[in-house]
Amino acid sequence: MFRAILYLIVFIVAVSVIRSVMGIIGKLFGAMMSPQAPPVSNTQSGRAATPSPTMESLHKDPVCGTFVAPSTAWQKVSGGKTYYFCSTQCRDQFKS
Repeated sequence: MFRAILYLIVFIVAVSVIRSVMGIIGKLFGAMMSPQAPPVSNTQSGRAATPSPTMESLHKDPVCGTFVAPSTAWQKVSGGKTYYFCSTQCRDQFKS
């Protein structure tokens, strides 16, 4: 009985150590693979400049509620407003 408990404790400690080491390796590998952020230039007032956005803004499909990028969305203009849809089915179901 004592031997079984001892093996269980050793197993738990070994698994904990392995998980910790794997977590450290994962963080280091992730840091190496992530793109480096460009240095932030300061303005004359001493505050950091605001970076320009690099992603498109997403629009909500009014039928199903999915968020879609304008470049990949199906569009419909109704009443002078452009609506964005995730599929032709949602676009066809839309009632302006």
